[in-house]
Amino acid sequence: NFRFSELSAEEINSPMKKLAFRNADLTDESFNELLKLLRYTPELLQAEFDDCALDGVGDFQPSESDIVRELGKVETLIIRRLHIPRFYSFNDLRSVYSLLEKVKRITVENSKVFLVPCEFSQRLRSLEFLDLSENLMVEEYLRNSACEGAWPSLQTLILSQNYLKSIERTGEILLTLKNLTDLDISRNSFRPMPDTCRWPPKMRFLNLSSTGIWAVKMCIPQTLEVLDVSNNNLDSFSLFLPRLRELYISRNKLKTLPDGSLFPVLLVMKIRENALSTFSKDQLGSFPKLETLEAGDNHLVCSCELLSFTLGQPALSQVLPDWPDSYLCNSPPRLRGQRVQEARPSVLECHQALLVSGVCCALLLLILLIAGLCHHFHGLWYL
Repeated sequence: NFRFSELSAEEINSPMKKLAFRNADLTDESFNELLKLLRYTPELLQAEFDDCALDGVGDFQPSESDIVRELGKVETLIIRRLHIPRFYSFNDLRSVYSLLEKVKRITVENSKVFLVPCEFSQRLRSLEFLDLSENLMVEEYLRNSACEGAWPSLQTLILSQNYLKSIERTGEILLTLKNLTDLDISRNSFRPMPDTCRWPPKMRFLNLSSTGIWAVKMCIPQTLEVLDVSNNNLDSFSLFLPRLRELYISRNKLKTLPDGSLFPVLLVMKIRENALSTFSKDQLGSFPKLETLEAGDNHLVCSCELLSFTLGQPALSQVLPDWPDSYLCNSPPRLRGQRVQEARPSVLECHQALLVSGVCCALLLLILLIAGLCHHFHGLWYL
């Protein structure tokens, strides 16, 4: 438990911008000592606590002068892996609500957070970014945390790897956040997606990666500009998203590229590690504005059509940033493991129709020749 000694006149008004504690053991009394330090760092913008332990119950008692001063210019508070031995006796931090009213960015990661009291959320009037990743949030307590009037300025909310189960309920609970634009609910184990959902009206970014979903439905908000559904169980994607500019759909089970007409303004699509067997000029041409496509590490069939297409597109690297190293043939067996760029089909594989036509013509000529010889030499008399 540290104690803060009063600074000399020369040390007052320190230009320090960031204050970090790592592997520190703190107590309730330490908090009050920390506030004394903040009096002398008026330029401090960020406070960070990593892998610290708090041996207390949140019984903080800041002085009246500290409450009036709040946290000065501090805009960012980061807490990662905070261990609280007396976790179930911890109080609601009511004594420090006013200290955080002007903080804009808060991260509390992997610290067993299961609830932000409604009154506390309402006091965080300046908060624009909130990261509660790897905690214990469930829909019931999230509803209390995102109560009416909570986080009125919040634009980005990260709830990755918590215990959320229902996409529909999560969207409905967050309707109170009128300014929310970016939502990360990845790494939660959601039940199947319903046909319809309600979301905050300004949603532009949604991260549903690693959530175990098997299908995307009209539940997805139509206002999205960026959607991440990577690392799921999707085998198709047929949802019309008129404003979508970026689609991240790697590590799924898609066998073909989605129809480009579903995404009229799409600029970026990452569809690596799926089950794509081919892509063609027509498929790529269906995306009117596509600038970047990452489709490497798929099970490509190096057919004559695919190889002919890639040979005729010398500027593929301008659209495919992972070309050519990530594009390998999976079949036929003789080409397996070769880069598509270097694979060359055999004449027999790519010109079968021409070969059959040639053989048929040769047989016809042979028959005509034999018939002519038989007629000329009266061969029928010898049969």
